[in-house]
Amino acid sequence: MQAAMQNNRPFRFAGRIALRAIALTALALLCFKAASATAAELKVIDSTEAPWTSIGRVNFAGFKSTTMCTGTLIAPDLVLTAAHCLYNKSTGRPLPVDDLLFIAGVRRDEYSARLVPACVLIAQGYEPAQKPKLQDIHKDVAVIVLKEPSTLQPVPVLALEEAAILTRETRFQSAGYRRSRRFLPTVVPACRVLGTTEDSWVTDCASEAGASGGPLLVATPNGLRVAGIMSARIDDLRSAIVPFYGWQDLLADPHCPAQSPPEAPPLRPSVDAHD
Repeated sequence: MQAAMQNNRPFRFAGRIALRAIALTALALLCFKAASATAAELKVIDSTEAPWTSIGRVNFAGFKSTTMCTGTLIAPDLVLTAAHCLYNKSTGRPLPVDDLLFIAGVRRDEYSARLVPACVLIAQGYEPAQKPKLQDIHKDVAVIVLKEPSTLQPVPVLALEEAAILTRETRFQSAGYRRSRRFLPTVVPACRVLGTTEDSWVTDCASEAGASGGPLLVATPNGLRVAGIMSARIDDLRSAIVPFYGWQDLLADPHCPAQSPPEAPPLRPSVDAHD
């Protein structure tokens, strides 16, 4: 699934950050045209069934701004999303964990669960930037560790031993909460990977703001699995995905770092009492 590509025109994170774009070679462009000719239309999902109950919105509500991305409950206490969703786009600083919420299964004015983060874990080597480079997209992944496990059914990540099912003809479902449809999940039900560049997948899964961090789902004999994370919108029909094999190390030991106990105040010297 290799395709030679170059950086040459603007494209942006599906959520909110400007990037440099990629141009497909003649061979890859032919594949893209063939794929887009048969790609299914975007569908709006209004369901109370799995996996949609465990796909939701990563919401940030700060003093002067609010943002939203998409996330997926991949274990009872873990939410998978894009790293850039957890940073202030202007300052490059991490968003305060206390101002983050994961609202699972948003359906108009209802939802499956309101889950509170304990901490966030960012892929090693990720650096927030207003104009990140294409070669850095494969690091655009993060895990939110929840304070309390959820009772919802998680959507597992595609395991390395399951990767043999993937071929050039594999069709994926790209899900997310788009800014144009904030309160219902949307899905591109039959998109595919056009090529690989800089360790990221280029797909014909259309995307837009708000869909960053959303799952690229693939059907396996054991059910749906998360095969990738939406990172960037290339143009109206293409997007850049962080593939599952790029963040296995992040899931190896996803626990909040132990906090050092607060230092005890210095003891005052004892003084003998006198009448």
